[in-house]
Amino acid sequence: MKERDTESNVELPVPPIAEATEEELANFGELVADDYLQFKNEFLEWLLLEGKDTYRYEGYSEQTVQTTHYKVEEAYRWIWNERGEYVKQISIEDATELIDYLARKTPHPDGYVYTFEKCLRRLLKFFREKRSVDIDEWEHEIPLNTNDDTTESKDRFYPEEMDALFRASIASNSVRSYHNKRMSPDERDKIKAHLAQRFEKPKSEIGPEDFKRANSWKIPSIIAMTADVGLRPIEIGRVKTSWIDVRNRQLVVPAEESVKSNESWECALSTKSINALKNWIEERETYEKYRDTDLLWLTKRYNPYSSGSLNRILQNLMEVAEINEQGRNLSWYSFRHGVASIWAEEEGIYHAKNQLRHSNIETTMRYTRGSPSKKSDIADSMW
Repeated sequence: MKERDTESNVELPVPPIAEATEEELANFGELVADDYLQFKNEFLEWLLLEGKDTYRYEGYSEQTVQTTHYKVEEAYRWIWNERGEYVKQISIEDATELIDYLARKTPHPDGYVYTFEKCLRRLLKFFREKRSVDIDEWEHEIPLNTNDDTTESKDRFYPEEMDALFRASIASNSVRSYHNKRMSPDERDKIKAHLAQRFEKPKSEIGPEDFKRANSWKIPSIIAMTADVGLRPIEIGRVKTSWIDVRNRQLVVPAEESVKSNESWECALSTKSINALKNWIEERETYEKYRDTDLLWLTKRYNPYSSGSLNRILQNLMEVAEINEQGRNLSWYSFRHGVASIWAEEEGIYHAKNQLRHSNIETTMRYTRGSPSKKSDIADSMW
C-alpha cells in the first residue's frame, strides 16, 4: 500500500474558486468566501490524492479534477440561487433536483448532463468518505439517453482498453484479508469505511465475512464476457446460468430468449471469461438473493442490470484504468463495436455477425471499424 505524504503541499491544476463563483460569494460576505476557499482546497486535494480510490490513495488525473471543479462550482452557484443562502453540504435531493433541471429545462445534451452527474457523485463521495457524512449511494430515476444502440454515435474500445477494464474490475473488487497481519489499524478502518458504503451497512458492523465477500468475481465476469461477445445492457439483465456452456466454452442463447432476433446463438468465450464465470457461479451459489432465480447477475438491490447501472460501473472502471476518451463517445456499446471490429479483422465479417448475434450482415458491417494500425498499413501499401 502506498504511503501518503501527510503534508499539504499540493499544486492544484486550477484556481480553487472560479471567477463567477467569486462574484456569487461576494453576496454572502468575506468570512463565507474564506470558508468556501478552505473547503474547495480540501476537496481538490482529495480529488488529486485519493478521490478515485481512498483505500489505495489513488487520485484522479488533472483533467478530471478540472472538469469536476468547474461542474461543482456551477452546481453550488445554482443551489445558492435556488435556496437564497450559502451552503456547502449538498444532499442527494439537491443533486437529483439539479440533474432534473438540466435534463428537462436546459438545451444541454444528455451527455453533458451525464458528465455533470459523475462530478456530483465525486462530491457526494468526498462528503461520505472524507467528511464521514451519512449519505446513501445516489440513485435516481431520471432517464439520460447516453447509451442508445446507434452505431453512428458510439466509438469502440480497443483490445488493450478492454483488457485494462478487466484488470481494473479485478483491482476494484479486491481487498486484503481481514486478518492480514501486515494491515495497520488505520488501513483496516479505511477498508471498513469503503465496505460500509458498498454494502450499505454501519461501519461498526463490518467484519471478516464482509472482507471476504468484497473479493467478488461478479463485475469481472460481466466485463470479461462483454469483451468476448459484446453483450447489450438488456442481455446482461437477461443472461441465465443455463446459457453458460463451460465445457465447450460458449454462450448459448436459446431462440425464444434471443434479443432482436428469433434465432439461437452459440458464441465463443475466452479462457479469461470462462475462469471468471466459473469463479462467479461458485460464488453466486453462496448468496441468498440468487436462490430463487436463474439470472446470472443481479444488482445489490436485487434487480437485473440496466444501461444506467452498467454505464456507472463502466465510468468508474474507465477512471481506474485511466482510459482517455480523446474525443471519443464511449459507453457500454463501445464494447460491442470493439468486438465487432476485432472479429471482422481477425476472422471475417460472418464470424463477427455470429459473435454479436446479428440477424443481418448489414448490421454487423455498420459496427465494424478497422484498427488505426491496420489502416496505416493499408495507407503505406498504397504508394
